[in-house]
This record gives sequence, C-alpha cells and structure tokens, in this order.
Amino acid sequence: MAEGNIIVAVDHAIDVIEFLFHAKQEASISEISAATGMANSSIHRQLLTLKERGYIYQNPETLKYWLGMRFYAIGNLVKNQLPLVTILAPALDALAEKYGLTTYLAIPDFSSDLCAQQAIIYKKNCCPMMLRNEVSVGTVLVSHASATGKCMLAYYPTSQIEKYSKHPLLRLTEKTITDWDALRAECSSIRSRGYALDSEEELVGRTCLAVPVINSQSEIVASISLSGQTKSIFEHPVNEIVEDLYRVAKIATEKM
Repeated sequence: MAEGNIIVAVDHAIDVIEFLFHAKQEASISEISAATGMANSSIHRQLLTLKERGYIYQNPETLKYWLGMRFYAIGNLVKNQLPLVTILAPALDALAEKYGLTTYLAIPDFSSDLCAQQAIIYKKNCCPMMLRNEVSVGTVLVSHASATGKCMLAYYPTSQIEKYSKHPLLRLTEKTITDWDALRAECSSIRSRGYALDSEEELVGRTCLAVPVINSQSEIVASISLSGQTKSIFEHPVNEIVEDLYRVAKIATEKM
C-alpha cells in the first residue's frame, strides 16, 4: 500500500495488536511503548478504543492489557469458513487420532519480502505429551525450518526463491538449514521423493513429515503434516505416514 494511503491511527492500532499477539502475554502501556516506539498517551487512546469494542481486555489486578474475546470469535469464524479447513479437518482429525500425534495444515504467507513464511490455519493434537513452544493456529512461521514450510518452498517458482535468497536464513536449532545452496538441494530432494522431513530443525525434540496440497492448476496451495516427538514419529514406517498424508491431500486436490 502507498504510504500516503495509510490511516495513521489504524496503523498504530494494528501495531499494538501485533505486539500483543507476538508477545503472547499481557503487557503494560510502557512495555508496548518501548516495543512500538509510540508515545504512552497515543497507546492509551488506542487501548481505550479497542477495549470499548471488545478487542482488548484489561486485567483488573495487574492493569495490563491483552487481546480481547472479540478476536477469538472472529478468529473462529474465519478458521471455520476457510475452504481448506472445511474440506480437510475431518481427515486431519482422523489421521492425528490414528497415530496419536499432531496434524497441521499450513498455507503460504507472502506478507514479507525478507523471508518465506507460512501460516498455520488448522491443528489437531492427539499427542499425550506436549513439547514446549508448540505452535498454535494463527501463528506465522518462517518456512525454511519446518516440513510444511520446506514442502511449499520446494514448489515455489524460481523467481520467488531468488527474491528470498537475497536475505539470510534464520537459525532456530543446530539442525536448521541456514545455507541457501543447501536449502535449494533440499527442495530438489523434496520434489523427487514427494515429501518433506523436518528432524528437529524448527524445535528440538520434534520431527515432522509433510506433503504438498496441489490444486488443479498444479500450484502449491498448502501443506499438511504429521508431527510429534522424534522418537514417536519414527515408531511408524515413514512410507506409511506419507501415504496417509497423500490420501488426505488428495481430498483437497479433487475438490479444488
């Protein structure tokens, strides 16, 4: 959007919302000010307006602010109206229950020119043991460190990859791929074998297997994965998991 078309007050309100979303906890006006660079008085007015409309909640004990229940209602409505979620949720639920692990549905997020990103739009957790820092629905993540993300990268146009390759790859664990030549080779392998593997590249202790969701125009529109503790994933034959994931992906392909 051209800078002259931006409504400053709306832009600042979104900055406040985005800060709270990424902080994942309530915050004071001074904390929001320090993170966003906005004056306390401006933030106070933004918060009062959002609070009045139900988008911000103020803890009566700490007097700190957090996202309000209005976001929960809107988020659920959006999630339930997403065609891919509607189409794939039952099959993803069944797959998670079969293995006692977690299934994810992710879509490309092209909001950044600096790095490839993905948005998690559905998750079904059947893991008896949860790892710390597990991602939730609505989270936007870098693509190069996860199975779902690498699966989508493997099917992006070369021009898209070259645009991202001008910028460094963020290291999340010791196993994260941070070299672009290595990532290109990984993407080539993914296309050859038909699935992506993330073995503790995004989160220590967690492994994921993912396959692409391709539309009728042979374009990548999403990726689905089965995820869990590394030892739990490898209790099952990889080819069996991949076949099950492809059966789920085919449901979407046939309906798009």
